[in-house]
Amino acid sequence: MDALFSLKMLSNSGIQKMSEIGLLPFFFMLLVSLLVSLFISHLYLKFYGTKGTGSTLHRSFPLIGVAITSIFVSLQFSIPLSLGLLGALSIVRFRTPIKDPEEVGFILLVIATSLTCATFNIPFLVIIMLVALIGLIILRFDKKFFTNNKHEGMLIFKTTPNNTENIIEAVHAKLKHSKVDSIVEENGHVTMSFAFAALKETDLVDLNKSISNIDSGIEKNVFYNHPLT
Repeated sequence: MDALFSLKMLSNSGIQKMSEIGLLPFFFMLLVSLLVSLFISHLYLKFYGTKGTGSTLHRSFPLIGVAITSIFVSLQFSIPLSLGLLGALSIVRFRTPIKDPEEVGFILLVIATSLTCATFNIPFLVIIMLVALIGLIILRFDKKFFTNNKHEGMLIFKTTPNNTENIIEAVHAKLKHSKVDSIVEENGHVTMSFAFAALKETDLVDLNKSISNIDSGIEKNVFYNHPLT
């Protein structure tokens, strides 16, 4: 009977009161929430840990997961407690800015998995983690699908007006998905900027050689919208 009751509870059959849960199932779901949060922390490090900002956010995931699971397990059996917490949270303001949009996604993922643990819904938890993992893998290994129509960075050259046409031809020859963003002439010098969709390290080396062949005195700068991986 105990095994049958635990199976119904973990399949979200609907528990009427807190006393029906028991310490062992409650401890089990907290442990599941902790393990899932640790796994999400590993995913954050694997996919976004190399970024310069926000790389320590994952350290809070285990505590967030356990805390949210505990809170919502308690709230679903007490309406007064739910209303009291709602009033308390309405006056709490978090002023710490989120530096990267990826942080929002991972925080929401921790919250979603914690809520499924709080409702003892293991099938939903498995589905959420599976779909999230598939999405991260697609983002990691199929970047071209998301960047074909976007600019990953900018090339800036400072030279004399005589080299303008040669630089444009050299850039378009090495970078097929590049376009001229601006050309500014001032005090006998020309500043040219090119937006590019993709630029490999080998392409950058070849482009530098081509630009140096035109004029070794050309100033070159490369700016990326995100870190190279």
